[in-house]
Amino acid sequence: MRKHVLLPCVVLICALPAAGAFSFAPQQQGQQQQQEDPPLGSGSKIAPAQSSPEEMAAFQALVQTRDPQQRLALVRQFLASYPESSFRNRTYAAGAEAYRMRGNFDQAVEYGEKALELSGRDPLVLILLADALAEGAVSTVPDAQQRLSRAEVYARQALGLLPDMFAAAPQPPNVPSEQFRMQREYIEAQPHATLGFIYLRRQDYARAEEELQQATALNRIKPNAVDFLRLGFAHMRQEEWVEAKAAFDRCLEIGGSAAATAQQQLEEVAKKLREQGDAQPDPPEKQ
Repeated sequence: MRKHVLLPCVVLICALPAAGAFSFAPQQQGQQQQQEDPPLGSGSKIAPAQSSPEEMAAFQALVQTRDPQQRLALVRQFLASYPESSFRNRTYAAGAEAYRMRGNFDQAVEYGEKALELSGRDPLVLILLADALAEGAVSTVPDAQQRLSRAEVYARQALGLLPDMFAAAPQPPNVPSEQFRMQREYIEAQPHATLGFIYLRRQDYARAEEELQQATALNRIKPNAVDFLRLGFAHMRQEEWVEAKAAFDRCLEIGGSAAATAQQQLEEVAKKLREQGDAQPDPPEKQ
């Protein structure tokens, strides 16, 4: 289960200086969350001066469109109208994110690969691709394990490239230092969350726990209930009932569509904790 909100980092891929943004973070299939992501400033290349006002306006329109179906229509229209645009990489990224939000992970990967080809090793595109590949690696897909392997490679590459991207993105003068640091950590949390999901699907629960712990610790700006839900599952599979309860409690506190599942799991965890308590020997009586 994965929530499909706009992933937070694509703000740096697609945003113009005064444009809106779209982002990418874990979500549940078929669900949308209409909310703004915290601005980090623009780490993306700005279009050259020769871009026409019409082209820039068309690109801004597709970036600012939050509805995935409407965005996809604008993406196709833009690519047909401006086939040589310097915005093509970010347009393909916008399309990949829209397909991911609709649960069409194969198309998301196809558009993400095109964006990556045009952008080079862009860590934000790599995060988007890793997420889409991991989401699409369901058990009924013959190449599920290959998808998970590719997703892991992309997520690890993104983590390796993020420090350079952050170094190239100066702190805006109107953003306090602590807030700016938290915004960077928010982006860094995303590949860790995806890696945690990958390891859960591989039943590598210790590594899933490690990555999800990092993701939930880094993401202080907009905690993701699904990450805590998955962390709870990782603890459960290792019979770490106290830790599982803490993770599910946090998921329930954040709320959203993951809360119902967390409540169900809390009942199971409570049962295990009671059994564990009943198994403890009684303390010796005082003499």
